[in-house]
Amino acid sequence: MRRFLLNVIFVLTIVLFLKYVHYSLEPEPSNQPDTYPNFSSLAENESPADYDISYNEKKGSKVLIMSPHGGRIEGGVSELVRYFNNEYSTYLFEGFKSQDNQTLHITSTNFDEPLAEKKIKEHQYVVAFHGYKGENKNTLVGGTDRKRAKMIVRALKRSGFSAELASTGSGLAGLNAENINNQGETGLSIQLEISREQREAFFDDFYYKNRKYTKNNEFYAYVRAIKSVLENEYS
Repeated sequence: MRRFLLNVIFVLTIVLFLKYVHYSLEPEPSNQPDTYPNFSSLAENESPADYDISYNEKKGSKVLIMSPHGGRIEGGVSELVRYFNNEYSTYLFEGFKSQDNQTLHITSTNFDEPLAEKKIKEHQYVVAFHGYKGENKNTLVGGTDRKRAKMIVRALKRSGFSAELASTGSGLAGLNAENINNQGETGLSIQLEISREQREAFFDDFYYKNRKYTKNNEFYAYVRAIKSVLENEYS
């Protein structure tokens, strides 16, 4: 019995150590105020080598799928956005600093990177991926397109995921008119806030250099659930 307990303690220690390593290599944004109030301020003070801006044009796409917090800012969202490259237009702002990527986080109501503003205005609908610190697997689905946000929630639940509609009073609801997500032609958006625990579960190795190569079945089940709604509603 004692040996069994020691083995359990050993395994738990390893699990906690690996989780600590993951968090130290890929820390989440804190609840502290942003370092920069807008993109021009960020660009004046940060090296262009520490971040990347990318846009993938899909001719005829009514939808822009995007994240202003990709790369090492909110780990795992870049891979989710890029999954849709073949079907929809996509945009990413990604942080790649060796540390302190929190300094590259600009909240969505202040995010005014020029290419993002331009391309969002050229699309009817916006779907934005974000991350939050939650310790349980969960997705909060918000945005101004409440009808289709509810459809996303149902699709995720049918695929075995924990998901809920973000409360209109929540800071994660994505309803503010100043939110970059809501600057499209119709003003309709879907915002997915995905917990850290859920994002980690999408990959066999969460380190940013390895996520691209270690997407697992949970990742594909998740994006396919979302894709099923987009295909039916935004085609």
